[in-house]
This record gives sequence, structure tokens and C-alpha cells, in this order.
Amino acid sequence: MSKYMKFLLYCFFLILLPSRAFSYFDPGAGSYLIQLFIAFIASCYFFISNPIQFIKNYFKKDKKSETEEKSENKSKD
Repeated sequence: MSKYMKFLLYCFFLILLPSRAFSYFDPGAGSYLIQLFIAFIASCYFFISNPIQFIKNYFKKDKKSETEEKSENKSKD
């Protein structure tokens, strides 16, 4: 067996047969993860919707200014 194969076999057994882990999962971590998820969704929404609204408003202003100019020219005549 090569050294690489022995290393992979050793890592495989470490994954399959873990020892005890004395760890603590903080109850606040779950709410923090939910908060991160909601903030991510909200930021995606505003990141996508604001440029679209800006483009729509930009073209609406051009149309409004053209119609206002036409109406002013008609009222002068």
C-alpha cells in the first residue's frame, strides 16, 4: 500500500468512527441563522428591485417631459 492510500484509509475511518464531542450549540445561534437568511432575502429583493425601479422612472420622466412640452406648445398657440 502506498502512503497516499494509507492516509485516505485513515481519514475514512476517522470520519466513520468519530470520538465523543463535548460541544455546545448555543440556542441563540438558530435565531441568528434565521436572521441572516431573512436579511439575505431582503437585500436580494432591494438589490434587484431598486435598479429596475430606477430604469422605469428614468424612462417615465422622459415621456412625461415630452408630453409636458407638447401640451405647453399647444397652449401657446
